[in-house]
Amino acid sequence: MNVAIVHKANVKDEVLDALAKDVPSIISGLLEIRGGKMAILKPEQISLQFSQASGRDTGADLRIIVLARSLGPRTAVENKLAGAILEKVVALVKGAGSDCSVTVRLYLTEIGAAEHIPA
Repeated sequence: MNVAIVHKANVKDEVLDALAKDVPSIISGLLEIRGGKMAILKPEQISLQFSQASGRDTGADLRIIVLARSLGPRTAVENKLAGAILEKVVALVKGAGSDCSVTVRLYLTEIGAAEHIPA
């Protein structure tokens, strides 16, 4: 599962550190589906990618883009899941002493992936 975090220059390092620490747990906790082996999701399976937005970018100060596998139970409640992620991220940002605009996009799709990690 991949999560892209795009932030404007005004987003404090403390907020980015808090996101790096807690977003994997937030995402895995909300998107795990009980029961099936394919739906078990652990924080270490979440890949985060941070990038700073261009000064020309418009929109929210902080944009969270989640790419997850489309599974029936997720698809049925994808808007609620996106809302729950947003709620937890906003609380996390405020807890880090900041108040910035946040958007969350949850894309559920069939994802093919391959990975090689040398020993």
